[in-house]
Amino acid sequence: MRVPIQVGLMQYVALLFSLVVHESAHALSAHWMGDDTAKRLGRISLNPIVHMDLIGTVILPILQIFTGFIFFGWAKPVPVNPLNFKDRKFGMFLVSFAGPLSNIIMGIIAIVLYKIAVLFIYRGSVLEPIVYLLFYLVIINFVLAVFNLIPIPPLDGSGVLSGFISEKAYMNYMRIIGPYGFIILLVLIYTNVLDIIFTPLYHMILGILGA
Repeated sequence: MRVPIQVGLMQYVALLFSLVVHESAHALSAHWMGDDTAKRLGRISLNPIVHMDLIGTVILPILQIFTGFIFFGWAKPVPVNPLNFKDRKFGMFLVSFAGPLSNIIMGIIAIVLYKIAVLFIYRGSVLEPIVYLLFYLVIINFVLAVFNLIPIPPLDGSGVLSGFISEKAYMNYMRIIGPYGFIILLVLIYTNVLDIIFTPLYHMILGILGA
């Protein structure tokens, strides 16, 4: 189902900003843990250009937003060298978790701002698009956070998992699952299995927003 161009553009802006903050959080946390690889490449930045992937950040999201398939997109991965971490195990966990955590924090902030905005911005106002932008920021950030926490490579959840199991178990897991991670994700997405997670999440968010 196609959406009006104004709505599609707001969805895209919300998605782009959420992806940029997500990747910046990875880069910043890697810097904190002792690896400046991403920092030297200018990835600790809110400039979307340095994080853009032509396919994942531009072409696919725009096509999918205007054809009704929303929220599927990615930014250019942040390069990380765990050998530079002060604590490799905790560093892997922190850098992986930083992205989803940044989306959760942004989602919470957007909820608060949305609640304030609906009190003061009336329907038909020139400022009404702000309400919709905040609405999409809430939805997209929580979807990105939950999706990325799925423990399947290349998602962040596979790195988060390293903080909860032994290094040997993690290496075995990545050796077995890693080569097929992207295929597994495509199957989960296109068979709608993930609706089990995201349909309740969507309705919960709507309940919180009172929408």
